[in-house]
Amino acid sequence: MEEANHRPDNPYTHMEGYKVLDASGEEIGEIEDTVYDAPSDVLKYVVVRGRPIPAERIEVDAEGQHASVPYDSTTIESAPEIEDPSGAFDEAVREHYEGGI
Repeated sequence: MEEANHRPDNPYTHMEGYKVLDASGEEIGEIEDTVYDAPSDVLKYVVVRGRPIPAERIEVDAEGQHASVPYDSTTIESAPEIEDPSGAFDEAVREHYEGGI
């Protein structure tokens, strides 16, 4: 099954540029990209420093234009680099972050 970002249909692009805070509240970068799966209407990842962070674990403050994640910066920096979403990539990301909480 092909999954694509579908940029024109992605309702989450407004989050790009939001500051990202790690589990300790330290700023670790900003959302560079949002990976949206249009067929299932799900935001899969936000991308920070070229690394995907599972979207279901982030808390977004739209008014403050920032997002908080429950991971430390080391966990994020050691995540797989972003690539086209696939089942294998999703599994690798999931396995990486399961140990990072």
